[in-house]
Amino acid sequence: MTNTNPGARYERGGGRRAATALLPLLLTALAACQSGGQAEAGGTKGTKNPAPVATPVFETRLDGQLSAASKATAAAGSSTFTATVSYGSAHGTAVDTSTGTQDYAADTARAERELTIPRRFPEDAASDLGGRAGGSAVRETYEVQGNRVDYLTRQGDWLRYSSRASMDIVDDFEGALVRAGDSAPYGGTLAEVVRTAHATKQPAKGADGVRTYELSVPPRTAAPALPPAFQHALLYFEGSEQITLTVVLDKQGRLLRAGADYAPALAALHKGGRLKGVTSLKAEYVLTGHGTTKVPAPAAGAAGGKLKDAEKALTRLTEVKPGSCGSADTGLGGSLSLVRVVPCGKGADVRVFGQVEVKETIQDNPAGVADRKAGDRCRTKFDTAPAAWVNRARPAGTFYTWGGASSSSDYTGPDVDIEGAYACYVELSGRR
Repeated sequence: MTNTNPGARYERGGGRRAATALLPLLLTALAACQSGGQAEAGGTKGTKNPAPVATPVFETRLDGQLSAASKATAAAGSSTFTATVSYGSAHGTAVDTSTGTQDYAADTARAERELTIPRRFPEDAASDLGGRAGGSAVRETYEVQGNRVDYLTRQGDWLRYSSRASMDIVDDFEGALVRAGDSAPYGGTLAEVVRTAHATKQPAKGADGVRTYELSVPPRTAAPALPPAFQHALLYFEGSEQITLTVVLDKQGRLLRAGADYAPALAALHKGGRLKGVTSLKAEYVLTGHGTTKVPAPAAGAAGGKLKDAEKALTRLTEVKPGSCGSADTGLGGSLSLVRVVPCGKGADVRVFGQVEVKETIQDNPAGVADRKAGDRCRTKFDTAPAAWVNRARPAGTFYTWGGASSSSDYTGPDVDIEGAYACYVELSGRR
């Protein structure tokens, strides 16, 4: 089994200060193809003739009404959406918000994402989110066309991610491909959770025919609304606690709003080394403009030479030449598995000062052994690296490792073979 260690941190003259838990490369299945449609002339998608819903939502069986609501929402043709994940702590709340439009018939969406993290927010949790406590807001633009996701870089060009990329790299695209949804054109939201949830009690009726459902779902069911880096803890959740889910439908059975409280899963996330210091975790999804929203034609499609294949434009951090710099402005949710190699100037986020390999045989439990050995070897390289490669480290005197290892053993003995590759790098002042 191969694992990725996303940024274990070390300081000069000391031991390992903090490490993020091991994370399987592929946490969730890639988005499946949805029913397609073609753009109309002028860039407005085909939303005028949505497919009819065979049975009204509220006339279906109770346990199937939320699934039916997802179909009714798509049948409207288009919508405007806002998806928010809030990470509360004793020192403020980090908020990750995506706002955009989506065309269900054409299976396209455009979204602007903004991540804001308060100054005193837990530093390691901020890194887990792909930002920096007190740093500038992270702003990103995505366009989705079926199973294809385009990301607009700070330089003004587009990176195109496709689920049809080579098998040896497509797993690393998950941070971007999660934007391609199953239940709605834009993925990674509570729309995915609502579609698979089953109501067990009748909804409360409100004004204008609005229905509000209160239910509980297993953490595994609720996982798709969180970033891929946090889904593993929910997919393999061992407790009996449930995630509270609230769903609001309009009088036609279309989704208006959904909210979920992930507090029961925080202990599992903390145990896995994720979001330490975060004391509350909630998600919300709001839809408006059913059938009246106009979705613009994808800008990436008209970008010409500014549209680049991500598979060709990006390099694994573990393959970046020592002394070279990389940009994390990739749309991969803060992951450094792949970077754009750039000049070591203003646009650089990291600088690699070494590459190390771990390959040996040990006995008993191999968990964490490769990471520790990689850290020790990177420390040696850090201490002997040219000053120009490490003197802009942020925080000063601090370096990181990124990589993963596989392990294999014989049934007949205690020996375990471990093998992996790691990048040794520093974060630069330009890092978020």
